Amino acid sequence: MTSLGETRIEPGGNAARVRIMGTPRSGTNLAKHLVETHLGMPVVFDQGFWKHGVFPALMDGRRLQYGDLPIIVMSKDPITQLLSWFRFSRNDSIFRPAKYLGPFLNQPFEIRQDFTQPGQMEYRFRSPADYWNQFYFAMDALRRTGAPVHFVCYEQLVSAPAACLASISRFLDLSPPFDAGTTVTIPRHTIGASNDIDRPADPAAKQGPFDPARADLAAALARIGWRNARLILRDIDEDVLGATGRPGFREQCREAAGAKAMLRSLVGFW
Repeated sequence: MTSLGETRIEPGGNAARVRIMGTPRSGTNLAKHLVETHLGMPVVFDQGFWKHGVFPALMDGRRLQYGDLPIIVMSKDPITQLLSWFRFSRNDSIFRPAKYLGPFLNQPFEIRQDFTQPGQMEYRFRSPADYWNQFYFAMDALRRTGAPVHFVCYEQLVSAPAACLASISRFLDLSPPFDAGTTVTIPRHTIGASNDIDRPADPAAKQGPFDPARADLAAALARIGWRNARLILRDIDEDVLGATGRPGFREQCREAAGAKAMLRSLVGFW
């Protein structure tokens, strides 16, 4: 296992593999598909620890360790992300099932590798927003120690995949680097969820159509309402927003929601 400050990325050379991490429904499977298809880089998810788990403090004596691989961290903005988790919670898989959005946003949030199977590691957070904060704060803290960690916004990967792949290529110091002018097509169907332990993606499995609107903040705000959005924003850490590449996100939400939506929320609140 490589200690902090060491990595297999050689100057001007190629890394053997790359790890992709992110919270559930943050685009890790799409990123894996694009990185392997266009950069020719094998991706691992669960080597040593779960791709959706808050990064553990791996120690060797007094030296912090992060594993042998550079890490790409996928993130989706907290509004669209928590709405996606609520939708996903209805299938009784890695989240406890939830019927209503309001209680889902405020109650303790439980996640494990598979709620349909016994003997899986389980995590509990104060709320879904707390999990978002904890996960990305830990990854940013790892980056601040000097480990090779690179953040990618899901909405940018969907809207400008070639530019994101070029940025990843520079992070990995690939030679030759990926050309940002290359045409990159997002798959027409969603990429099946997978991990490295016991559930590889089935390329023959029928998936639903890929919906780029799922990355649209305005659509998510219209769906959850400004009142629920305020609950999420209240609990999201400003430093973590900045770490994931979203400075000024609160103002962006206000602009996307519009004055009428905020006024309706206040009238309903009072």
